[in-house]
Amino acid sequence: MPLEQFEAFVDSVAHRGPDGRGIAAFKGDSGLAPSNGKFLAALGHRRLSILDLSEAGAQPMASACGNYSIVYNGEIYNYIELREELKKCGAVFESSCDTEVVLRAYEIWGEKCLSRFNGMWAFAILDRRKRQIFLSRDRIGIKPLYYWKSGAILAMASEIKQFFTLESFKREANSRACLSYLATGYEIPPETFFKNVYVFPPASYALINVDNANVDPQKFWIPGDVSEAFCDPRELTEKIRDTFSKAVKLRMRSDVPVGGCLSGGLDSSAIFVEMKEASPAQNFSAFSACFDVASIDERPFMQSIVDRTQSRHEQIFPNSKELAEDFDSFIRQHDEPVGSISMYAQYCVMKAARQSNVPVLLDGQGGDELFSGYWPSYFLMLNGHRRNGSFGRTLSHLLGAAMPWGNFDLIKEAAGNFAEYRKRATGQLSFKINEKHNDLLNELQSCSWHKTAQGLSAAEYRKAEILKIHLPRLLKWEDRNSMAFSIESRVPFLDINLVELLLSAKPEMNMKNGWTKYLFRKAMNGRLPDNICWRRDKKGFETPQKLWMSKGSFHESLLDWTREKEHPASEYVSTNFADIRASLENGNFNPVSVFRLFCMDYWLKNIVMQ
Repeated sequence: MPLEQFEAFVDSVAHRGPDGRGIAAFKGDSGLAPSNGKFLAALGHRRLSILDLSEAGAQPMASACGNYSIVYNGEIYNYIELREELKKCGAVFESSCDTEVVLRAYEIWGEKCLSRFNGMWAFAILDRRKRQIFLSRDRIGIKPLYYWKSGAILAMASEIKQFFTLESFKREANSRACLSYLATGYEIPPETFFKNVYVFPPASYALINVDNANVDPQKFWIPGDVSEAFCDPRELTEKIRDTFSKAVKLRMRSDVPVGGCLSGGLDSSAIFVEMKEASPAQNFSAFSACFDVASIDERPFMQSIVDRTQSRHEQIFPNSKELAEDFDSFIRQHDEPVGSISMYAQYCVMKAARQSNVPVLLDGQGGDELFSGYWPSYFLMLNGHRRNGSFGRTLSHLLGAAMPWGNFDLIKEAAGNFAEYRKRATGQLSFKINEKHNDLLNELQSCSWHKTAQGLSAAEYRKAEILKIHLPRLLKWEDRNSMAFSIESRVPFLDINLVELLLSAKPEMNMKNGWTKYLFRKAMNGRLPDNICWRRDKKGFETPQKLWMSKGSFHESLLDWTREKEHPASEYVSTNFADIRASLENGNFNPVSVFRLFCMDYWLKNIVMQ
């Protein structure tokens, strides 16, 4: 491959690293000699300077002996402690950044270094002497890593758009992912929406020989290996409080300003309280998406935390007009269809943080999955008790929810949730899929997921939430939104010590008397305002999606879309677009389904078929 083509590959994600650029290419001589032209292997990097802003932290970074070179995306938060440990092993450091710690750790500990890292990462280390690349991705998959192979060419990237720069890459839609998305809103990793482009799995590494370039991922961490150890709720809540506090404090390590995303919910609020506890003299910036819609207005809760922590509060008001204007650049940044308009609200929050020169944000992603914060978790647990004949345990939860100290929302949510379960478990889809795809649709595991979930234990379902259902997509979308504006998003709830601590506790401990996330509420009791810690209603990161689709600029964009003559999504669905236009005009439409179809159709027409 010519070096010029590789430079375009690297520069296509300049938004991920505006502070520096580095390329190291090697020709196929014995030992892989440096090259300024055609190459056998090359490492490229765009730098977002967070730790050690000097040139000493530039990448690709080479070892002192010259044999190893690394390109690395992420942060190892315990790098200071690891550096001291490595010094005792004889390591000498020339910088104060975590990249060099990763490189030295691999030199001294080899593949076993991965078990010592607490952080988020995707990196490649080239061993010139062995002619191999050591590739790895963090345990939960916070940082992205994709690969594509065609003949003798293997390319690895942080974003799929990088492959578009390669002459031999063909943009082709993956029908399996498209069908799964239209039916459920999810794709099916390790597959992506593009044919032959794959997600490198989390908690994995691979040793890749540069002469044959095959990718064979191996697991270095398996959540099933974490055994249940806690039965004393008081001991556990104290441990949770301490571990969470340390996780937040570690993620405040930075040589640039640190702020946070504040939604008004339990998770983001808890992060701000701990940030202030760790650094009382500092006034942090809080960035919030706000809406003048009473049913989703979270500003009173946000204000409770702003007052408690003396934070600077920047409120962003996304709107229908901005969405219509930004949609093309927004979806191109994501490379693939997104789940809902709430992803755009997060995009606006990240844009505001960059405009305020706050390049590091702490965010509450992962709290719901870790602490069983979604209502389906609770109802699946109750359903499991029913199947096992434990009617007394089910009754205890329902009676407890009806008590003054309980959360009656469990009972209020029951009918709607069970109706949704029945709908999904019986295979009712939002669209009529073209009959020619019926066999393929029946093969897709994601379409039968809700039926499968009914038979899972609470522990199995929690692991699925973390590794398979919501969290992988939420992390992917957050990475694209944050990196669109050169923002590093950090997620304290996915600290490995906190993850393993919760995996060692029965998930039933998170659900009591109608309360979800009971353990975390108990851990934060007295540290958070009561109106947040013991808030009964559960709101996600909501936007006025149906309102924006019913009137205003985005509504007009949707109507224009239904009038278009060509609809590539018709390959997958038997849908009359005139009927969709009528439903948009009379307001009788499903906003999730219509947005999903619009997003898929737009993606196929403007990105895949471009």
